[in-house]
Amino acid sequence: MPQSYETQHGEGGHLPQFSDNSVLALAIVLLVCTRLSAKITDHLQVNVLIGVVLAIAGAFRKRNRFFVATMFCFAISGALLGAHSWHQLVRPQLGSFQGAAKVVEDPRWRNGGVQTVLQLDGERFIVYAYGLSGRRLSNRQAGEVVLVSGDRLRLEASKQYRLSYRHIVGTFAVRDVSESYGNGSVLNVSANNIRKSLQDSANVLPRDEGALFMGLIIGDDRLQPASMITAFRNSGLSHLTAVSGQNVAFLLTVMGPLLMRARSSWRLGLTLFVLLWFSVVTRGEPSVLRAAMMAGFVALGTARGRDTPARRMLGLAVIVLIVCDPLLAWSVGFWMSSSATLGLLMITPQLAKIIPGPSWFSVALSTTMGAQLGVMPITAVIFHIAPVIALATNLLAVPIAGAVMLVGIPLGMLAGILTQFSAGPLMTVCVAALMWPVGVAVRWVWWVAAIGERMSVQGSVNALGWGIVALSVVSARISAWRSI
Repeated sequence: MPQSYETQHGEGGHLPQFSDNSVLALAIVLLVCTRLSAKITDHLQVNVLIGVVLAIAGAFRKRNRFFVATMFCFAISGALLGAHSWHQLVRPQLGSFQGAAKVVEDPRWRNGGVQTVLQLDGERFIVYAYGLSGRRLSNRQAGEVVLVSGDRLRLEASKQYRLSYRHIVGTFAVRDVSESYGNGSVLNVSANNIRKSLQDSANVLPRDEGALFMGLIIGDDRLQPASMITAFRNSGLSHLTAVSGQNVAFLLTVMGPLLMRARSSWRLGLTLFVLLWFSVVTRGEPSVLRAAMMAGFVALGTARGRDTPARRMLGLAVIVLIVCDPLLAWSVGFWMSSSATLGLLMITPQLAKIIPGPSWFSVALSTTMGAQLGVMPITAVIFHIAPVIALATNLLAVPIAGAVMLVGIPLGMLAGILTQFSAGPLMTVCVAALMWPVGVAVRWVWWVAAIGERMSVQGSVNALGWGIVALSVVSARISAWRSI
């Protein structure tokens, strides 16, 4: 383990500057302690908390007292932040309500009704609406405001943990929903218009391909059938429909020529605005918040003419997000996104050095393995699945899915705008031709997921597959040592 901090000499004396690994360690401690704070009175949780802090602190040299003290401060701060947020979450305002409510999540049809989340007096309640109320809510989008009446009820204990990161404090039993509505803020109106244009372009494709297209570019999986969601999960490709760093990177690639034309004094502000806008378009999913925060730190470092090590940016992004919203510590998506990124940064470079073959193959395989190994502990514990077939399916699907992400938003917006100009047969043919290459690419990703699910093995056979992969890596490492 490298030295935990370096010493800079300046006019003010000695200023400690933590290394990249130290920032990551502080972020891990803050995240773990925040997550454990809900049951901090449980002796087992306390022991785990103390064990994690001491284990990480013990990995550093004893003379780094300032870093160890900082780590304990982060541990205590995380526990206090998490406990405070959880305390507010489990004490909602209950009783009758009538007035304006903000739609927080896009409504979706489920079990014959409409499910959404409404914000009432600053608190979020999950809603299951049926009949006329359900139909009226189904036409709304996130950010819009409607007049509702009903009763605020306590959330079931079994759903508390699962819904906590979405700030949901209870259930709202709807009695009536007004037909009129407000558009909400300008940013929300802009995001909803973009999503409508993309949905219009997706409607040109077959239903399943259109649903997957929306999932790949903005993470909207509401229309995906259950069989598709299961196939992507069992084949290790579910991360493709969760907006994350790859989508943000492609967005900045597309916007790069425009941003580079702006004045240097404006470039940072415009870049941060693009990241904020994309976060609103994708409904602020935890994975995209992490990616956007990292990209924001990179843009800030570039504007200041400083290096932006990725490991430091990951640690800072986690720290800032947890401080701003401690309930993110209860989000499985946030954990998976952060751990996959950590695997890419820590494991992938080591694997790239020892995996034999041409560079395009070794880089692609090491990237896939790094991300899969990083996220494996979480998927194994939460979903009880870590398919070894994911190594093959990601090699086949990720490059094509990346192409869809790269051209999806500009091409989808163009197709959506064209559909609004005219609904004639000629325009329909033109839009269909424009979206045809995207449809072929999306269908390829869907086929890879479906075939991967059929070829996926379970139980001891899957464990044996991972064992063979581990032995192959060790063998390649030994061969690399001998060649030195």
